[in-house]
Amino acid sequence: MEGINYMRTTTAVAAIGTVAVLVFALLPVISGVLASKFALDDMQTGFAATAYFAAYAVITSTSGLWIRRFNWRKVLKLGFAAMIIGLVSCVFAESFTAAQISLALVGVGAGLLFPVSFTIASEMRNTDRVFAIKLTAEQLVPAAMLFLLTSSFLLVDVYANLFLIILLGVIVGSFSIPLVPDNMRRQEDEARSHGSQRGNFRWGLFALVGLLINFAGFAGVWAFLERIANSSSLDPSFTERWIAIGLVTSGVGPLCVAFVGERLDRRVAIAAASTVTVLCLLLLNGETTEFKYAAALFVLPLAFYFSISYMLAIVAEVDYNGKVSSLMSFVLAVGAISGPPLFGYLKSIDGPALSAMSVLLLVGAGLMIAVHTSIQSSRKINVV
Repeated sequence: MEGINYMRTTTAVAAIGTVAVLVFALLPVISGVLASKFALDDMQTGFAATAYFAAYAVITSTSGLWIRRFNWRKVLKLGFAAMIIGLVSCVFAESFTAAQISLALVGVGAGLLFPVSFTIASEMRNTDRVFAIKLTAEQLVPAAMLFLLTSSFLLVDVYANLFLIILLGVIVGSFSIPLVPDNMRRQEDEARSHGSQRGNFRWGLFALVGLLINFAGFAGVWAFLERIANSSSLDPSFTERWIAIGLVTSGVGPLCVAFVGERLDRRVAIAAASTVTVLCLLLLNGETTEFKYAAALFVLPLAFYFSISYMLAIVAEVDYNGKVSSLMSFVLAVGAISGPPLFGYLKSIDGPALSAMSVLLLVGAGLMIAVHTSIQSSRKINVV
């Protein structure tokens, strides 16, 4: 993407991406407040945000049809408007059904924002660094919101507080729209001219599958962090504080990638970070003490988001004419839809929920490593 202001565009990518992931980033708290307000069981809690992610998935699945046809700024305005209306409705929802319908509208808006953010980031230079900066903002801003949520000066109930704070974040994020480039035809031609150099569609699909499986494993655990603490009778304020700290450390992981960049082999980074992520799940198994919970919340998000920064860069590297990158937000949505219900079901029958998530994390990471290895091998053959 020549001819654009790198800093302005990176800022816009980070701001739009942050708004689009607010619901997922705050999912442990959202699941918790929905469960408390509407008296949900484990199975229902696993489906607490399904309406949001279902709407999100439907919109993002069609992104290949509209991402190049419409002016990005107009798409973003529509997306921000849908999120604002949906969040206002969430604040006043008096039933779980009403909350689900409102969250679905929020999901429609976020589904319009995220593909734009991913597509721009994928076409910029230094994709490892751009994705790292984007992910850092997507974690640190929700962390700040969660700290604000626990502040004593907020007088409304916790449920309303949560959605009002998210609403404030969306409104602030909407000011980034003018920073987004809108020369669609030039960008499309650019993507086509470089398409053959950036990989092929088959490897792109394998990378997307790996990303989906890996993210489903993390999403399942992330959605139930508050419930895991609750089942071990940990203090709610302690739990919220450490979830907020987990959001901070999840921003530290990508920040490390931003500094390290491509100096570290992506395969080594993904393998090491994924192993650490799975080891952290052992701390949450069985009766969870405050020490084990705090240790897991500090390390697990840091390790996972360190690895996923490289995974997103791999998908962008094997992109084919921009079509694969626009689907990244869709597969992340599918992962977010499938992980929590699976975890909730296994937890409700006292099954191996954490072990199942560990398998998903490792299988997804393995696929991403295999894709990167194959692409590197292909390049060496072509050079020879």
